[in-house]
Amino acid sequence: MLKTFEGGPAAGKGIRRRFACMNAGQSSATELLRSCPVVTATGQPMGRVRSVLVDLRSRQLRYVIVTPQHGKAHVVIPWQALYFDSSLVRLVYYTYS
Repeated sequence: MLKTFEGGPAAGKGIRRRFACMNAGQSSATELLRSCPVVTATGQPMGRVRSVLVDLRSRQLRYVIVTPQHGKAHVVIPWQALYFDSSLVRLVYYTYS
C-alpha cells in the first residue's frame, strides 16, 4: 500500500491524495533507484534515494526523497532537477544559478 499526501496547487480545493510515496523496491522503476547515490553537480555526495513521490493523476514521477549521509532531515528534490549518470550509476542534482 502506498502512502498518500495532500499537496500541490489544488490542495485546498477538496482534491485529496495528490502524491503517492513509493519506497524503493515497491515497483520495477523504484527498484532501479533503490539506494542510488545522489551527488551535486560538482560531485559532492548528498545521500541516497529513500523513496519517490508519484503524482497520482498523471502517474508521473515528481520528487525523489533523499536520506542524507550525516543523519540530517530528508531532502525532497524535484525529479526534473536530477540527471541519471549511467556511467557512474548515480543521480546528479543540478541547481541553476
